[in-house]
Amino acid sequence: MDPDVLFLAEHFEGKLAPSTLELAAKARELAASSSGAPRGILLGHDAGALADSLTPYASEIVLVDDPALAEYAPGPYEQVLRATMDRTPPRVLLVAHSAVGYDFAPALAGAMDLPLVTNCVDVRLEGSTLVATRRLLNEKVQGEFEIASDRTYVVTLRPGTVKPPEPHPPGRLTRSEVAVDAGAARERFLRIERPQVQDIDIGQADVIVAAGRGIKKKENLALFETLAKRLGGVVGASRPLTDLEWLPKTRQVGQSGKTVRPKLYLACGISGAMQHVAGMKDSGFIVAINTDPSAPIFEVAHVGVQANVLEILPALLKEIGA
Repeated sequence: MDPDVLFLAEHFEGKLAPSTLELAAKARELAASSSGAPRGILLGHDAGALADSLTPYASEIVLVDDPALAEYAPGPYEQVLRATMDRTPPRVLLVAHSAVGYDFAPALAGAMDLPLVTNCVDVRLEGSTLVATRRLLNEKVQGEFEIASDRTYVVTLRPGTVKPPEPHPPGRLTRSEVAVDAGAARERFLRIERPQVQDIDIGQADVIVAAGRGIKKKENLALFETLAKRLGGVVGASRPLTDLEWLPKTRQVGQSGKTVRPKLYLACGISGAMQHVAGMKDSGFIVAINTDPSAPIFEVAHVGVQANVLEILPALLKEIGA
């Protein structure tokens, strides 16, 4: 068994998915504990520049270029990964727990009879044993699970749970020739269909101004939109506001919403229930504003302000000239 850790680079329309760098960070960590090397594999067509951009984050990036890989399709992806792993089985294969990952990883693990653990928020190696951390019971409980096997572990890692790595001196870029039989695939890519109405992806924002029950009424959201725009960010929300349909579910931060890691997270009128905190606790800098001095949000905040957010925000906007 090769001690290296292999991660699958996910990309869409010429851009790497943010989760790819998170996988690279976890691969680097796992490889160090197994005396191996972090390696990535990118499947695509005319994707040399994209693969090259990944070399600062791994010892090696393997590029498999084929017209059948221009868009994700489970059959061709499985053919390539099976051929690659048959030649050199890695200790761990990391895949993002995304629409691609939770379609592809179970199929590959089943086809190759490999141990699989999905939707992990963390994973580590203790000798030859894999220890996976997952959240259970509607994410109210976090548990660790040990899996012992002499075969490659296939792991899907939840996006937003790992900090992206710092770049290192570039590793090597290797082009691998793998025969892809597109005709043998049961599915094939036809087209991309987008919903008519698209909302902001808060997971990509550097600044999030998050509103909670303490904003009192829907009309007060205009204040948050103004501040977010002034700061170059977006408005997020705790679950009560999305349940009331004051904001769409795409804006919800927390275990049943999005896990975010912005540079600045401004929590306004949010008490800080465990489910919400789990989705934002790894933000770069957290400012919490709440009237309740015992609000749990203050336990994770870098700066806490005991005040009425509806009084503080207008003063803040005035101060910054908005």
